[in-house]
Amino acid sequence: MSDERLNHGPAGHGVEYERNDLGSGGVFGFLIGLAITGIVIYFIVHAMYNYLDRYEQSQMTAMSPLSRPEDSAMIGARQIAPNYAQNKFKDNGAPLLEVDERGQLKTFVLDQEKQLNSYGWVDEKAGVAHIPIDHAMDLLAQRGLPVYQPGKANPDGAAKAPANKAAK
Repeated sequence: MSDERLNHGPAGHGVEYERNDLGSGGVFGFLIGLAITGIVIYFIVHAMYNYLDRYEQSQMTAMSPLSRPEDSAMIGARQIAPNYAQNKFKDNGAPLLEVDERGQLKTFVLDQEKQLNSYGWVDEKAGVAHIPIDHAMDLLAQRGLPVYQPGKANPDGAAKAPANKAAK
């Protein structure tokens, strides 16, 4: 070990503290300023997001993101010319993008519902018709399903349906 001693001087002599501390007024002033700045920033960001949401809603179209911008001008004209895309691109043979997905889906679903709830011919020459699904379920509940009989199979292995059943 070393025989060197550290001499800090006699106890209580030359030891002092800083006499100019930060006052509590400065700390509270900083905290109040920080809170006010945070509130102002909150309202600025909130107002900016509201403005951007309104702007996006006003600019929103029902166009596919894959369609070209120059075709977006034809959205209102589709009511006048519903086959605009088919007429414009009929010669190139490429598949067409859907420009009105919601409208096409709505039309598809309505057509399916119409067919499920109406009478009509599937193939008039062959005598195949369709009937409303509710009526078909009632007939099926009354008459039952055709039953496979092991000894009376067709040459192709399928059982014959009774001849008096209504075709769907």
